[in-house]
Amino acid sequence: MLILVSIFAIILGAVLGSFGNVLVIRMKDGESIRGRSHCVTCKRQLRASELIPIASWFMLGGKCSSCGKEIHWQYPVVEAAMSVLTLVAFLRYPLDLNFDLHTLGLIGFEIALGFVILVATVFDLRWKLVPVEFIVTSAIVLAIWRILLGTPWLELVMGAVVVSALLGAIVFLSRGTMMGEGDPFVGLLMGAVLGFPLALLGVLVAFVIGGSVASALLIERAVSRKTEVPFVPFLAAGTMIAFWWSAPLLVIARYAML
Repeated sequence: MLILVSIFAIILGAVLGSFGNVLVIRMKDGESIRGRSHCVTCKRQLRASELIPIASWFMLGGKCSSCGKEIHWQYPVVEAAMSVLTLVAFLRYPLDLNFDLHTLGLIGFEIALGFVILVATVFDLRWKLVPVEFIVTSAIVLAIWRILLGTPWLELVMGAVVVSALLGAIVFLSRGTMMGEGDPFVGLLMGAVLGFPLALLGVLVAFVIGGSVASALLIERAVSRKTEVPFVPFLAAGTMIAFWWSAPLLVIARYAML
């Protein structure tokens, strides 16, 4: 049973990752997500053999078979990452033959959260932009989903308001030098899915990871103090870490306040 579920999760994640790639590119270009996939350079519609998640990129040698232009590394990486996130979700909530609806709801929620976080991360890494409409819509949908799963609505509302306001204040006071104007919307998403006070812990984790990575890059002279470093990936990491390890983080926070 576990092996079959794992295989299903990996395939499902790869397919979702493939859709995520389409969504990222088409949101950036202002295209509808309807219509067949095509090469972003020559616009040729892709054949079925070119649409196999992860495998097609390697079979094509990372290049379009028509125009020869390189296919961005984003495609296999996102598909593989989404496979891992989906597999983790299934392994965290083991299924039996009864297929409990609540458990399925938890698995679905975690997969959806991973998908949204991954799309936002890739968008920021590639263009240093945040897809605000996508983030806000996702925050509303995921918050409703979490409420249906039993999380108190006030906890989520408080998280969304507090975290978005905190990040918004940082943007305002630093005049955009510490983080971009789109980051508070990611904070809104964090608060809406993690709730208060867990979302604040997620932000703290994000700052710790972000500060550590930025310091390492400065020491290695890979960036300068004026280099814009995308912050959404760190907020994404903080979100998932807080979601996966919520219990120990809340215990640590309680002891820290004593």
